[in-house]
Amino acid sequence: MALPMLARADIAPHFCDDTRYYYMPGIGRLFRRKVVHCIDALPAGETVLDVGYGMGVAFLALARRFQHIIGVDIHDHPHAVAESFAGTGIHCTTQQGSIFDLPLEDNSVDAAVAISLHEHLPEDRQRRAFQQVHRALKPGGCYVVGVPGVHGLMTLAFRSVGWRIELDHICTHGKVLDTMKQVFDVDETDYWPFGLPKRFTGYVVARGWKRKDTASDTGEPS
Repeated sequence: MALPMLARADIAPHFCDDTRYYYMPGIGRLFRRKVVHCIDALPAGETVLDVGYGMGVAFLALARRFQHIIGVDIHDHPHAVAESFAGTGIHCTTQQGSIFDLPLEDNSVDAAVAISLHEHLPEDRQRRAFQQVHRALKPGGCYVVGVPGVHGLMTLAFRSVGWRIELDHICTHGKVLDTMKQVFDVDETDYWPFGLPKRFTGYVVARGWKRKDTASDTGEPS
C-alpha cells in the first residue's frame, strides 16, 4: 500500500519543516514505508488512537481501517491539524495531551498506534506510557509501536540529512520492546531491513494485545 498523504501545501503550516522528510525523494520513501508498516499490523475496527500524531501523516491511511481517529499529541496545534483534514471526509478528533496521562476514558478505543514516539521517551517512563495505552484500550485491543533503530549507523545516516537524532532519540528500540512485553502480549515483531543483526535494525514494528488481567491498567509505575 502506498501511503496516502495530504499535498504538502495543505499541511498545517506549523509542521511544514518537521514533515519535509516524508516528501523528499529517496529518504521520503523510507519515512512513508515505516508508517505503512505500522498500519498494516493493525486490525480493522471502529476507533483508533494515534499517539504522537504530529501533523496527522497516518490519518488518511488509518481512515481506510477505522471509522474514527483520535489523535493525542503534546503540541498545541490540534485545531490546525483537524482543519487541514476538513475536506478529506475522514472523521478525526485531535487534542492536546500526553501519553503519560492520556485524556481518554478506560476501555474506550479498539486499537492504538505510536509511530516513532517511544524512542523520545525516557527509559524510566516507558512503562507508564504503555500502561496508559493499555488502560485506554478495550478488552482485546491492539497496540502497534514503531521505533527506529538507535545505534551509531543510524545516527550517521540521519546526520547525512541534517538531523542529529542522538539529541532526540533517548531510548533504544531494545529497551522499548522489553518494556512493551511487560505490559502487553506481543505476538509480532518485525525488523527492517530483514536479515541484519537486530542491533543494526533500521526500524522495528511490534504488535501487542491488551491482557485480560487488569493489574497493568492502573497507569501507576511498578
